[in-house]
Parts: sequence; structure tokens; C-alpha cells
Amino acid sequence: MTAFNRQQSRQVDHLATEQFGISGLTLMENAGRACSDVLEAQNFDSVILLCGKGNNAGDGFVIARQLITREIPVTTILLVAPATLTGDAKVNFDILTKLLSAESLAKEQSSSILFADTKNIAAMLDGMQISERGAIVDCLTGTGGYDAPRTPFDQGIIWANKQPGSRIAIDIPSGLDCNTGQASEPTFLADQTLTMVATKTGFTKEGAKRYTGNVIVLDIGIPLSAIQQ
Repeated sequence: MTAFNRQQSRQVDHLATEQFGISGLTLMENAGRACSDVLEAQNFDSVILLCGKGNNAGDGFVIARQLITREIPVTTILLVAPATLTGDAKVNFDILTKLLSAESLAKEQSSSILFADTKNIAAMLDGMQISERGAIVDCLTGTGGYDAPRTPFDQGIIWANKQPGSRIAIDIPSGLDCNTGQASEPTFLADQTLTMVATKTGFTKEGAKRYTGNVIVLDIGIPLSAIQQ
């Protein structure tokens, strides 16, 4: 079984662009669509996405858009200031906000974006409701996270770990080290982890499964054999 460490995971986007001409936006779209397919198949009655910034959040914005177009109610909670978003993540955030601002869609869909006020995030999250048939999706840190999640990400994780329903991590549970599999405090307790291209080195370490749950490796349009060359 092939497993990627943090550095190898970072190289995937670079190789895709430099060797195959696949843009970062295309990879993000492929990742978000693949994750959405898995989520849709599980018939969740609603989905809450916890998003930070960077490519992991960008995947989350694509997931939100994909699920909305499939008529699945989605609440996207942005735990950073919108002005801090850059690159492909910002592109997909802007697309999502424009989609949700469409008057006809707003009337038909119970979907929204919530902007967390770091001073009142705990109160805001405590006011959120998720059913046992719903899902909370972790798009906070991705494979690049080194340290324990900081405020307000830690508050989002603590809240999520206490909720009913399913918990789904995108690429890696926030708080789990990609290389060592060591869990920080707090770490997102996923029932499933949807990871891109290959499993991660940390997932193979003793004790990691408690945090990853069932790991599903998704194809995002780059053959694993081509990357390994």
C-alpha cells in the first residue's frame, strides 16, 4: 500500500501542474466532486462544513457547491476572515458566495455561509443543530498542519466531536500529524476520512485509526503510477 508523507502530499499539486498541465483549480474541483459523490451516496439529510483557509478549505467550498446543486442542505462555517483567503481557495469561495446570493436558489435551498466571530464562536456553534442523519465535514487544516489546532479551529473541533451524526475528514483529520500519526489536543474524531490520491503515512501508525475512522482513497485525476515515477 502506497502512503504519502507531508512533503509527498505537497508535491502532488506541483507534479500535476508541471508535468501534466493540470491546474490547481482542476485538482480542487476533482477533489471536491469526488468527496461530494461519497457524501451524497450516504444520504445525509444535511451537511455542516467547517472551513479554514488554504487548499483544504478550497476543497470544502467545492464540496458545498456540489452538494447544493444536488439539493442537499449545506451550512458552510468559515472560521477565518474572508479577506485572508487566497489563490484557488478564494476563487472557489467567491463562486460559492455568488451561487448562494442568487435569489431563486436562496428561496429553494436551506443552505448558507456563516462567518465566525472569533469572540463568540463557541456560542455560535452551540446554536447549531445537526441530526443523527447529518454530517459534519472537517476542512480546517489539511495535511500541512504541524501543531495543535489553534483558536478558533480548536473550538470548532471540540464542538464537532460532541455532536450526533457522522464526522467526515477531508484528506486528514485536523490535529492528526500526517507523518507520525500523533494526535494533538484536540483532534477531529472522524468516522470517515476521504483522502486524495493515496493514504497518508500517519494513518498507518498505531492508534491513528481512532481518529481517521474508515479511510477512503479518492482519485482526483492523477494516476498514482505517474506520481510515483
